Amino acid sequence: MISFIDQWKLGVYGAKEVAQSLLLILLFFFIGNLPASIVFAKHGVIDLHTATQVLGFQTVFVLQMIPFIAVLLAFLFSIKRIHKVDGLTWVTARAKPSVSKVLLAFAFWSTFMLLTVLVQFAVNPQSLAWNFEADSFFRALLLLLLFLPLQVLAEELLFRSYALQGLNARLKKPWLAAVLSGIMFGMMHLGNPEIKEYGMVFILAYSVLGTFLSIITALDGGIELAFGFHFANNLWAGILVTSKEQALQIPALFSSNSGSFDGLSMGLLLLGLTAFFALFKRLFGWKLSALIQNNP
Repeated sequence: MISFIDQWKLGVYGAKEVAQSLLLILLFFFIGNLPASIVFAKHGVIDLHTATQVLGFQTVFVLQMIPFIAVLLAFLFSIKRIHKVDGLTWVTARAKPSVSKVLLAFAFWSTFMLLTVLVQFAVNPQSLAWNFEADSFFRALLLLLLFLPLQVLAEELLFRSYALQGLNARLKKPWLAAVLSGIMFGMMHLGNPEIKEYGMVFILAYSVLGTFLSIITALDGGIELAFGFHFANNLWAGILVTSKEQALQIPALFSSNSGSFDGLSMGLLLLGLTAFFALFKRLFGWKLSALIQNNP
């Protein structure tokens, strides 16, 4: 059986096809951003923070999700029309996607994120304030549950499927493909307004996280674990804690009075990733040699 990271061999992935696919993805992403651009221009807003104040969280959030839905449509077209391959090859090397792996990863990272909030509160109780408002919270939660899976799937297909498999096909080094796709994932977040507040260390955190997700995808033979992890991360990051530094103000359970992404935050992230890797490596019997040895 061909490993997940080598499944470019099953489709048509010449330079012309890859260029067509990437251009299509960029075009659809641009088109998907038009509704937000039009609405923002109509109301005279130029940033997410102001847009949220003027239009409300729900409207701004849905507008921000449209580009990811557009990218998913571009992927559907590329899979069948350009690369002429079964879409399953972009998701898993198994006969069908493993829902249990999605749920396991989601449960683990959800637990870890809840624990990090408890640690933050224990270390500095004044850093968090209760922010719960039932109506706005549950409306936001519903939107997150509806749209975040689509956003996460679009990013996983782009970075943990297309980029990871494509880079490996060229480089023949899975570990290097994982690192580069992780850095690409980090660079995608350069435009995030939070970077102005937290600094480039936030990009480093995104790149580390992206590399980690690429590594577990290569070792496990599919994006299921990465998807479950990524969905948990985005969901709880949205509804657990908000801060005034965030561009998109989500009605979360707590508000943070400390907007810094400090050494404790990075240390907790690395601790969580290490624990996740150790547990699932033991559970699924991953062989690290798979990151070094490329299948012929």
